[in-house]
Amino acid sequence: METYRECSGKWPVIIDRYESERPRSMEDLKARFYFISSRILSHQTPISSMTGPEYDLYETLKSFDPQKEGSRKKLAEGHLSRSRSEVDEETVLLGELQRIMLHQSTLDAEREDLRRRLHHPQADSSGYQYSTSQALTTLWQQLLQADKARRVQRLRSTDTQPRPNQPQASAPPPPAPAENETSTDLSKADLTRFGVLQANEKLPSGISFASDRLSKPRVAKSQIQTEKISTLLQHIGVPELIPLPTVPVIEQFETIMSKVHTLLDMRKLAEKEEQELRVRQAETGQ
Repeated sequence: METYRECSGKWPVIIDRYESERPRSMEDLKARFYFISSRILSHQTPISSMTGPEYDLYETLKSFDPQKEGSRKKLAEGHLSRSRSEVDEETVLLGELQRIMLHQSTLDAEREDLRRRLHHPQADSSGYQYSTSQALTTLWQQLLQADKARRVQRLRSTDTQPRPNQPQASAPPPPAPAENETSTDLSKADLTRFGVLQANEKLPSGISFASDRLSKPRVAKSQIQTEKISTLLQHIGVPELIPLPTVPVIEQFETIMSKVHTLLDMRKLAEKEEQELRVRQAETGQ
């Protein structure tokens, strides 16, 4: 306690000046000091007579854990010694985790809304009211009347329909086809000219634009992968914006993107092989 008072509560100075028969860490000194302080505080003011701030201070002093404090310091030191690549990778992973959590919360909300929509209303009455013979007779009469009403309605709907031998009013003749009616079948040249596409596969619902097929493949799951794709496309001369893309342009762009992804995968594999080769060389050199 005297050392703490002389050093004005600065623990780095205390651990430097404290002399003991056995070595103690800063966390051990803190735990011992906080334990004695909590005992003194409880001796001066009983726990039942403590005010709110005094009881909070007592709980803080009593609940100090030296092992957790040591783990926290080691974690902080590890964060300080990280490289730039590790920081970037952690930023990307945190972004992905945030995106996954956001999608998970949206999915949970949609599930809850679907459950609420599918939840059928509870019946107002129970079957115990039909336990007597009189109640069962009343229920049978109600069901019989409802069945008769449905039969009468069905017969009325049948009578309103025209019978086969009943004369019908002459229908107006169909309009004659126009002489210059436009044909719906276009030739291959006309399809190419007017930009008409005949989809062989099932198209997604909603509105889609041709420019989406040029912009969406540029975006990857991570920011680093997106920057690599953008750098490769700039290197081979593919512009960021292609105005009014035609079908051949889109097909050629998709071919280029497949080659770009193949190149990135091969580059990643080559870097992994080079790293393993360096490790092998270092092991053999030792």
